[in-house]
Amino acid sequence: MGSLEGVIFLYSLSNILSPMIFQTNRTSLQNLTTNELELLERIRNYKIDILTKPGPHPYGDFVRPEVVESWQRSYNNRLKIFDYNYGPLLTETVFSEVLREKNILLKAADPYIRQMESILTNMESIILLSDENGVMLRVIVGSKEKLAEQNERFKLEPGSVWTERTVGTCAHGLSLILGTPMQICGPEHYCEKYEDISCSSAPIYDAFNVLAGTLSIVTPSFQHQSSHTLALALNMASAIQSLFQYQLEIELHNELLKVTFDVSDEGLITLNKNGTIIKANAKAKELFPFPERDLIGMPVEEIIGNSPLVKSVLETGKAIKVDYEFKRAKQKLVLSSVKPLISDCDICFGCVLTINRIKELSKPELVTNSINDSESKYSFERIIGSSHQMAETIKKAKKIARLDDPVLIQGESGTGKELFAQAIHYTSRSQGPIIALNCAAIPKTLIESELFGYEGGAFTGAERQGRRGKIELANGGTLFLDEIGDMPLELQPVLLRVLEEKQVMRVGGSQYIPVDFRLIAATNKNLAQLVREDKFRADLYYRLAVYTLKIPSLRERRSDIRELLRYFLLEEAKKQQIRVPALSNAAKLLLYRYDWPGNVRQLKNTVMYAINMSTGGVIKPQDLPDMIREAGETEVPIADKPVFPDSKEDKPALEAAPSLSEVERDVIQEVLAQKDYCISHAAKALGMSRSTLYKKIKEYNLYRMK
Repeated sequence: MGSLEGVIFLYSLSNILSPMIFQTNRTSLQNLTTNELELLERIRNYKIDILTKPGPHPYGDFVRPEVVESWQRSYNNRLKIFDYNYGPLLTETVFSEVLREKNILLKAADPYIRQMESILTNMESIILLSDENGVMLRVIVGSKEKLAEQNERFKLEPGSVWTERTVGTCAHGLSLILGTPMQICGPEHYCEKYEDISCSSAPIYDAFNVLAGTLSIVTPSFQHQSSHTLALALNMASAIQSLFQYQLEIELHNELLKVTFDVSDEGLITLNKNGTIIKANAKAKELFPFPERDLIGMPVEEIIGNSPLVKSVLETGKAIKVDYEFKRAKQKLVLSSVKPLISDCDICFGCVLTINRIKELSKPELVTNSINDSESKYSFERIIGSSHQMAETIKKAKKIARLDDPVLIQGESGTGKELFAQAIHYTSRSQGPIIALNCAAIPKTLIESELFGYEGGAFTGAERQGRRGKIELANGGTLFLDEIGDMPLELQPVLLRVLEEKQVMRVGGSQYIPVDFRLIAATNKNLAQLVREDKFRADLYYRLAVYTLKIPSLRERRSDIRELLRYFLLEEAKKQQIRVPALSNAAKLLLYRYDWPGNVRQLKNTVMYAINMSTGGVIKPQDLPDMIREAGETEVPIADKPVFPDSKEDKPALEAAPSLSEVERDVIQEVLAQKDYCISHAAKALGMSRSTLYKKIKEYNLYRMK
């Protein structure tokens, strides 16, 4: 059995491998030993006794409980024991629709099935591929001469429906019910007419861990069935599943991209490496009507002119988010972003342009001046988090907000630095605009003109009338410089001079323009260290760092995870106009245990992903991203990390929050009670194996009280 165990290590051999598998190959019943013949008869008699004689019958160690339960279900379905039970045959129309729906599965399976068909030419085996409803999609007969009579007797053909409900106990039917591999031999079948055949079956799951079908190998004599037959079925099913999931993910990804691309209310244009248009959505074709030509195949210069932005992205592979205004056919347009297309080898092979009419543009950095709207959307009260760390951070931020000096916000990516910047702005300068510029997203060659503006004709490609920079646009309000640590060294003294003198000169200009703005800078880097390494100017650093604000990471404020989860679930459900899904206990454990290196942004994206992957209104472990599930599956001692308190009374001090192990114990205890201490059901609900659950019960002393 050693070779088989390596293939099916996730499953219990005693549950899936038939006890009818003998250690020697024989060609007929006459070659069986006396003990083996007695086993056949014991199973046959045991089955008849269970189904025909009243009263309880103890499970025999020679028959698996799963098989006995299947016998009883088959009997209750009024299936014949001593005669054939045939699965119904779908009509040609219905079967054609099934094949269409299972097209991706068939594409994944056919190469492997064709390969096995050539191998089975002289073998007495039949390969079956079914869908999740038991419909036979493919029926491949090995030696047609030897199996013609057998297959006529089975009436197995594409479009026939073989399930436990239609033909009784069989490996294929049990795999569909249990979702696990299964082997059924000889008298283990419900119908005695099938006592001379054997079958090994393995499930096939889709990319969302939903049962999509089975792969089965049938032999006309159970002596020909062995552990290796089951291993072969498992290997084939595994190979088909891997290719199926890969192709399904590609199909879903392409469909999502297509839908998103086509329904966008922004003009989207895709370019190849040479700057030639290879794709354009409906909005883009509306913005650039060419009655006699198609946008596809045109050089990008023909629609937006000779823009250095596009060339820069194609050369550097770095995205640009910047408003480049231009005119086309009496309409004023704006190129708001250029995003590169990067291959797995980190090679830029094209880019995507986002274009709008000026009148339709809603600049993300130009926030409304409405006090009521700003308070409801960006005030400190809207920042989620009641942990001790977050409360102290907000308290400090409110004090800083009352002043008008520069602020340096520090924190890891995804912690919410921009939210604090907006809250500070609307506390101190709500009547003016807040203008944002990401210093890491703009090429060095363009950041100067974006920040300081430029006069008409200052450089090739410059607009004739010139353009105001972000500093001018922020006049009367706030300038938010994100990723300030990536600002080029040569521009830092110019920015410092603007801060000191409150006036700015455009690129190519000769006059200073007075400006009044508050500067808020943010970074995820250690600026003090960059100063020591001569990568950031000390004078600018000390000007920015008069008031510093450190935003705690999510792992430093675990007590906020529950609140953030609740908020993001509600927000995403409202956006999609669906009911707010519930979190299974197992999913909760994984989310609470995870360290969240991407912080709040990662948590928000995880919620969005889980909602779209979930079914039935419940988010389960399989609905979470792989990295979170894999992190939760590692069998390492749980660190005594603080997590969330269960009530508001417990929240004044983070130290008072229960440990992660305490939360885990409570959840496991709750699920055990809900499932009446049925280990199988509880383990499934918690998303862990039965062996792991037994360990946890022993660790936390959660034994059922008598």
